[in-house]
Amino acid sequence: MKNITTIQKKLKELFARVKTIKKRSIYCIVAGLILSVMSFFLNQTSIYVRPYEIERSSYGTQKTPYNIRLDAENLSKNMEFSVSVSARKYEKEEADKKFAEKFDELLVGMLGENIDYENIYSKLNFANDLGDGIRANYSFSPMKIEEYYDKYEVKKSKKRKTKSTSSEVNLSTKSNMDEFRYYVDYKDVVDGSGNVKNDDFKLEEFCTGYIEIQLSVDIKGQDTVYKSEKYLVPIRVIAKPMTPIEAFKVAFKKTFDENDKGTIDSDTMMLPRVVNDFKITYKEKRDLRFLLMPLLGVIVAMLLEARDKEAEREKEKMRLRFLEIDYTQIITKILLYVSSGMTIRNSMIRLAEQYQKTDKVKERVAYDELVVVKNKLSSGYSEIKAYEEMAKNINLRTYTRFLNIIIQSIRNGNKDLKNILNMEVQDALYERKQHAKKLGEEAATKLVLPLMMMLAVIMVVIMVPAFMGM
Repeated sequence: MKNITTIQKKLKELFARVKTIKKRSIYCIVAGLILSVMSFFLNQTSIYVRPYEIERSSYGTQKTPYNIRLDAENLSKNMEFSVSVSARKYEKEEADKKFAEKFDELLVGMLGENIDYENIYSKLNFANDLGDGIRANYSFSPMKIEEYYDKYEVKKSKKRKTKSTSSEVNLSTKSNMDEFRYYVDYKDVVDGSGNVKNDDFKLEEFCTGYIEIQLSVDIKGQDTVYKSEKYLVPIRVIAKPMTPIEAFKVAFKKTFDENDKGTIDSDTMMLPRVVNDFKITYKEKRDLRFLLMPLLGVIVAMLLEARDKEAEREKEKMRLRFLEIDYTQIITKILLYVSSGMTIRNSMIRLAEQYQKTDKVKERVAYDELVVVKNKLSSGYSEIKAYEEMAKNINLRTYTRFLNIIIQSIRNGNKDLKNILNMEVQDALYERKQHAKKLGEEAATKLVLPLMMMLAVIMVVIMVPAFMGM
C-alpha cells in the first residue's frame, strides 16, 4: 500500500512538471513570434524616396552604399546589385552663394578670446572644415594698413604713369625695401593654425596685416576643387595684455636699463624713483637663513636621540648574544661540578671566583650576576631567593628555566638533577650550534656589498686597459 501511494505521488509530480514545461515552451514560442513580427515591421523602411528615386547623401560626405533588388521585364527577376551613390555637389552659382554665407559665419567665430580684429593678442579660431563640404585655408601677410590702401585700392582707379623721374624711382625703391623688411619681421606672427606669436612684442608694439582666407568645395561638372576668391581680413596684432604688476616690471626694467646706459661713465648709478606713476622705495634683501638654525638644532637633537636609541639597541643585542654564548659554558661547568660531587651552591661560588680572576675585557652579564649571587650567599642570603632574583635580572627564557630547575632540586632534593642538567646541556649545545649558524649567515650577507665593490674594481681594472688598447 505504501509503495502504491509513493508511485502515485511521483506520477503527480511528473505530470505537474510536464505541464510546467509545456507552459514555458508556449511562452518561448509566443515571444519568438512577437520578436519576429517586430523585426518584420522595423525592416520595412524603404530605400526608395519615390518610385525610381533613392536618397543622395549631403554635401561633402562619402558615397552611400545600397543593396538593390530588381526585376527586368522579360529577362530575369530578383536580381541584386551593390551600388554606391555619390554625395551631392553644388552648382557653381550655389557654391559662390554658400561661400559668402560661410565667410560671414567664419568672421563671427574666428576671433576666439579676442574682442575685435583691431586688438588681436591670443589664438585665432581657424576652422578648416566649415560644414556642407566647404573647407577653408588661411595665411597671414604682414603689411602696413595705410600702405595697402595707398598702393592697391587707390591706384586701381588710376592708370600708372609710364614715365617717372629718378627721384620717384628712388622713393618707390625705398618704400619697397621698407615693406619687405616689415614683411620679414612679422611674417610668422600668425601661423596657419591661428596661433599668435607675440611673446616677444614690447609693451606698445603692434603689427598690422591681412588674413587671407580662401574657401574651396567640390562642384558639379568639375574634377578639380573649386576655390573662392581670396577674402582679406585686416587685423592688428598687439602685445599680450598685462596686469598692472606685469606692466610695472617691464617698465621698471626698461627704465633701469636706460639709467644704466645714461650713467655708464659715472661711479654710481641712480635707481628709478618713479615708474608708471608709482613711487618706489628700495629695501635691503635680508638673509633669512638664520631662521633655519633652530630647525637645524632640532634635527641634530633628533639625530642624536636616534643614535642613542640605536646604540642602546645594539648594546641590548650584544648583551643577549653574550648571554646565549655564556649559557652553554655555565651550564656545562655546573654539570661538571655537580657530577664531581660539588653542591649547586659551591658550584655557583666557584664559577664566580674563576670569573673574578680573569681579565674583564667586555661586560658579561651572566657572570656578573653570578658574582652578585656569590656575594649574597656569602652574606647569609637565602639561596633560593638569590637564584630567583638572578633569573629576574637576566630575564631570559633559558636562564629562567635553568634556575627554576635548580630551585626545584633544592626544594625537592637532588634526585635526577644530573640527568636533567645533562638534557639541558644537550639542548644548550644545539641552540649554540644554531646560533653560530645564524651568525655565519649574517656575516655572509654583510660581505655581499664589499664583494660587489671589489668585483666592480676588478672589472674596471680589466676593461679600461682593454678599451684604451683598441
